[in-house]
Amino acid sequence: MTDASAQTPGRDVLLHLQFTPLFAGLAEAVVAELTAGAEVVALAPDTVLFRAGQPVERFFVVVDGHVEVSVETEGRRSVVDVVRRGAVLGDIGLFSDGVFVTTARALTPASLLAVPAQAFLARLEQRFDVQLHMLSAMSLRLRRLVRQIAELKLKTTAQRLGSFLLSLTSAADGRVELRFPYDKKLVADELGMKPESLSRALGKLARAGVESRPDNSVVVADIGELRLFCAEDDQG
Repeated sequence: MTDASAQTPGRDVLLHLQFTPLFAGLAEAVVAELTAGAEVVALAPDTVLFRAGQPVERFFVVVDGHVEVSVETEGRRSVVDVVRRGAVLGDIGLFSDGVFVTTARALTPASLLAVPAQAFLARLEQRFDVQLHMLSAMSLRLRRLVRQIAELKLKTTAQRLGSFLLSLTSAADGRVELRFPYDKKLVADELGMKPESLSRALGKLARAGVESRPDNSVVVADIGELRLFCAEDDQG
């Protein structure tokens, strides 16, 4: 990892961890104990956080920004996910063979909490109750991944793109203006489609009231209508 600066996390970061899936529901004192020695790392865009095959000396929790997670198979890189605030990176290797199984790269300016791996595991060994909690959190994460795979197989490209747009807002209804948080090519990679397929999907979303604009933004006439479109079983 290069082009990074680090600082000791403040209480606000610890409070934030209590709302992330891995640490949710744990008391602040327990979170502080488990993450003792952690640092907040600031990354510039395009900075590689870690690469597949490297030993897991620290695992990471995204505090702010967007981070691309990818794998390489037979010389071809494939984007597995683009993660945001609250996501944990490196935990698979941490709890298995001790090496990263993916590569992570900052897409935007990003802040992450870097937690020393061995110290964390040593403390975790003494807390069976926390172990059960984290197993539950990882099970929920697995369910989310299964849902993502199901969407790739069962939803059209337009529906997948629509679901991505829905993830960018908390609005329940009405007109919403959204902006792609990073390059559309990366969005296409994340959704398992080619850039030209994404462009066609944007065109199909017009029937759901989505207007694409040249400044990397879209206007959704009615977010409720888009939600219904994405839930339909058959798009023809």
